Amino acid sequence: MVTLDFSDRNVLIVEDDVFLALDLERVLDDAGCSVIGPAPSVERALARIDDTRLDAALLDVNLGHELVFPVADRLCAEDVPFIFVTGDPSKVPERHWTRPIVTKPFLEPALLEALAAVMRPH
Repeated sequence: MVTLDFSDRNVLIVEDDVFLALDLERVLDDAGCSVIGPAPSVERALARIDDTRLDAALLDVNLGHELVFPVADRLCAEDVPFIFVTGDPSKVPERHWTRPIVTKPFLEPALLEALAAVMRPH
């Protein structure tokens, strides 16, 4: 298992389901992260990216009536690592196939291990 000190790491949550967002927030908070968000839409997530230094992000693919890929593209451009947390990995476009995916329902150890792995080089 990959380990990392999550203290003072800013992690953006982009999730439109309030219950899943709260669950992700609890997991990250318990791990010592500073949680940014949750942002329930592309517009609000992009605003958070503009306002905050981020160490990583957790992205739900489906945000109600929109897909999260403009956020993923922006994070790529800013060299911020991210993980897709989704129930439907088949919607991830080819340009993001190398990004880690944690499927819903997620297991806390799998989520934290994936987060540690993407943040390690940063």
